[in-house]
Amino acid sequence: MSNYKQHPASFRDPAGFIFEHNGKFYRQINKSYGEDYALFRKSGLYNLLVKEKKILAHEEVDNNFTESPQWLATILPEQVRFISYPYEWCFSQWKDAALLTLDLVKKAIDHGMILKDATPFNIQFVNGHPVLIDSLSFEKYDASKPWIAYRQFIECFVGPLLLAKYNSAELLKLFQIYPDGIPLNIISKLLPLKSLLNANIFLHVRMPGMIKSKNYLPQKKQAPFSQQKLSSIISNLSSFVQSLSLLSSVTKWDNYYEQTILSKEYAATKLTIVESWLKELSGQSVLDIGTNTGLFAKAAAAAGKFIIAVDADTACIDKLYIECRQNNTSNILPLCIDITNPTPAIGWDNNERSSFAKRAHADITMALALVHHLVFGKNIGFKQMALTFSMFSADLIIEFVPKADIKVQQLLASRPDIFPWYTQENFENVFADYFEILNKTEVAGTLRLLYFMKSKTRNLSPD
Repeated sequence: MSNYKQHPASFRDPAGFIFEHNGKFYRQINKSYGEDYALFRKSGLYNLLVKEKKILAHEEVDNNFTESPQWLATILPEQVRFISYPYEWCFSQWKDAALLTLDLVKKAIDHGMILKDATPFNIQFVNGHPVLIDSLSFEKYDASKPWIAYRQFIECFVGPLLLAKYNSAELLKLFQIYPDGIPLNIISKLLPLKSLLNANIFLHVRMPGMIKSKNYLPQKKQAPFSQQKLSSIISNLSSFVQSLSLLSSVTKWDNYYEQTILSKEYAATKLTIVESWLKELSGQSVLDIGTNTGLFAKAAAAAGKFIIAVDADTACIDKLYIECRQNNTSNILPLCIDITNPTPAIGWDNNERSSFAKRAHADITMALALVHHLVFGKNIGFKQMALTFSMFSADLIIEFVPKADIKVQQLLASRPDIFPWYTQENFENVFADYFEILNKTEVAGTLRLLYFMKSKTRNLSPD
């Protein structure tokens, strides 16, 4: 019996499933998908999408690892370094994923196939751009039938984008509550009245919702669908999605390194120190917590590292993602993560989609200009930080900002100082329980301190 483990999120599709074997993820293709898989390969659709980097490339493996009687083939896809979920994406990532999905539909039709589902969970950001990771998402196209995944696309892509545009990008996180798509009636209720003036919103969101709510049944036999009709719908949706933008994406943090820090000299000096440490470290992956607009993430990227850059500020992440896309920076993955309230495990048996903490393992963690915000803004103690950071990676680059710093004084201006334990000595003593402090240096012109630490263990449990 082969030693394999089926992925907990891959059990709904009768066409096949993902499993892990010897540290690699494979996909089994079942006999029931045989005809569509043959067409997918013979039509040239697979080769085209791989060439355009819109789907994960794979190689076929002549081995029935699972010993299943339903087995037809095994493929080994290109391995994804970090799996993210849609509710961790910024607005521009959602938009690019939606446009990719529509482009996949267009190209599939041209090859006699159609995309049978339109869930953002089938999209991952690889080397800086969205790609389809599900090779079993296509089936033979019947021009007489409408797109079966149309409503799913509206509820999974268009709806969330509209809620972000007209209300707040924070509403993209609603998808965590509705992972199968935000229902049209909820989308309609959350959209402002002025959106009624938009013909596309009425056509794709409000009208389908009204029809379903009234249990509408057509009295007359409708004319058969056609490829021309579907092409018009897809083109309309593409133009509509392309036109969407946020009404405002400016926050107090998205110009942090340009205007709100102590000085440009402080940023430059800190950057020099961090860059020198990164060059000395052999680790290839970095978790940058509180990345802001990615100044230090970009430094790590320049050093050849792969960076998971996270921040609670969606505007900062959107700005970083757009910059990475424009500059073809392929080794930074920006994500909207509040480290004080990270993505939980959800889905069937709370195991279908894993928590951020379970996924977020790297060689190096950076926590720069973060500690004082966690303490004075969220009442997080040194022990909680040290324990969590020790779980993330073996190496830690962290900054301590003393109480005398002007930014700490600003944080304490509107609340009582209930933090007598917030001292450099206590910071070092607590972190020393979990890390070996290998280097400590003061940022010239400030009282701020940078530390390079190595975790003593990554398997500690809370007291």
